Amino acid sequence: MLEWGTLIVCGVALLLRVPDAVHGRNRTVFGVLFLATLCSLLSLPGPYAAVDGAVGGINLTNLILRFLVCAMVLLVGLRLSRALGSTRTRELVTGRWGRLALAAACVALAVTFFLMDTRGSSAGLEALPDRGARNAALEPLYAGFGRFYPAYVSLVLLPALLTAARARLPRLVRTGAGLTAVGAVAALLTVPASFMPETWDDARTTVNYAAVLGYVLGLLLFWLSGRLSRPQDNAPATFREK
Repeated sequence: MLEWGTLIVCGVALLLRVPDAVHGRNRTVFGVLFLATLCSLLSLPGPYAAVDGAVGGINLTNLILRFLVCAMVLLVGLRLSRALGSTRTRELVTGRWGRLALAAACVALAVTFFLMDTRGSSAGLEALPDRGARNAALEPLYAGFGRFYPAYVSLVLLPALLTAARARLPRLVRTGAGLTAVGAVAALLTVPASFMPETWDDARTTVNYAAVLGYVLGLLLFWLSGRLSRPQDNAPATFREK
């Protein structure tokens, strides 16, 4: 149910943003929501199996999905660091450390994926048969590497988000910052959750989708606040304390 609920929320948010995107307003947010919707769709067994069957049936779709998540998180970091007016945050996302974190995550993901035996399509790699000690050791590492970059960006964004949530800003902006902060905390928790035993699967799934929903709902409230304030141009909104 969480998978379908997340897809519906992302899809509705995406559709709401289409008119603004057509008129050239905040297309970065549209890109975030498009990628979030695509990732949510590919997390469902049916679409995942169809796509993965077309690319060889070795779960290459899972690796592509994780790269798409990294791209989405990069866009989130770019948009929110600008909106929150934090030069330091933007530097940590786009500067040397941000580029290093993204490159390291992508390389580590690719290396661990191709070291594993991933034959047989399985959304989330959850139904792969037991293929020995190497797979057993590599699977949690692969999952952790996939969540490292989202956790890094979330850690970078969190101080500015908490500041915005407590600032003298419109209520929708503060609520959006709060929801996004919840998503950021959930994204941080996904890294240690990757190494939890199978008995924690439900909690791990909940944390994963809480991160997505927190970010998407937060961005939706930021957009709604901007629409209600009726900006007179196409410049991206920024959140400043008054």
